[in-house]
Amino acid sequence: MDTTAATTASEPTSPAVSTPTIGVFDSGIGGFTVAGAILRRRPDLNLLYFGDTLNMPYGGRSLDQLARFARNSIEFLLSQGMDILAVGCNASNSALGQGELKSFGIPVYDLVTSTVEWLRAQPQTSRTIALFATEAAIRSGYWERKLREALPEVEIIAVATPEYVPLTEAHLQDEHANLAAARMYVEPLLNKGVSTILHGCTHYPLLQPYMQQVSSELSFIDPAECLAEKLIINLRPPEPDARPGRLRLYSSLPGEAFYQTGQRALGRPIREFTSMYIVNPCED
Repeated sequence: MDTTAATTASEPTSPAVSTPTIGVFDSGIGGFTVAGAILRRRPDLNLLYFGDTLNMPYGGRSLDQLARFARNSIEFLLSQGMDILAVGCNASNSALGQGELKSFGIPVYDLVTSTVEWLRAQPQTSRTIALFATEAAIRSGYWERKLREALPEVEIIAVATPEYVPLTEAHLQDEHANLAAARMYVEPLLNKGVSTILHGCTHYPLLQPYMQQVSSELSFIDPAECLAEKLIINLRPPEPDARPGRLRLYSSLPGEAFYQTGQRALGRPIREFTSMYIVNPCED
């Protein structure tokens, strides 16, 4: 999708370095959709990634717990030399909000703001948008509030989809379960005439092919693409002889889903660039 219109004049100032280190965090593998969207546009950028797979899924956790996990993850990425933060987790984004995210003293690009700005710039052809998100993101009301403020003429239908994240974190191995979950959430919306789905969780683009099997008429809004376009436009151009950037990937419990999803998103094997590191102790 064309997200170039999302940029405004009041964006975060880009660092002085021409190839900054972009930090992305998530509950697990969903943030790779954000990292991949960024590196497809600028493969010369350095990527620092943390996936808190030990504590995933985040969707059923309290907002206080999510905020604490997010703060710890951001502090860890800062300690490793992050220059720019690209939020890779919608539940964390909803728990902290743009105000607190800006308090860390570096440029921050978040999923909700990036998407809302992109939507504002588009001619609205959809009278209804279905927001698919985790229970925590829906419970916070943050996505819905920002969407309704920006698009008062558009009906927003919020749908909690707790089945989705465990399927993606299981590496989408069960084709029947993937399609069954897509049918369970998509078919009721088709009966209401909904044709646009907003991925309110960075894991959900991984399930988009199954949703398209339910209906080929659906269109999708991917906040990872909105964020990546907004971030890249505000960076200095790459050097003419720029080489692929450095990868440093951390997971609190790395496994095959982490390695395989990361490889697909980043276009190269990631096992040798991945280290195990526990930022947030395991909590119920």
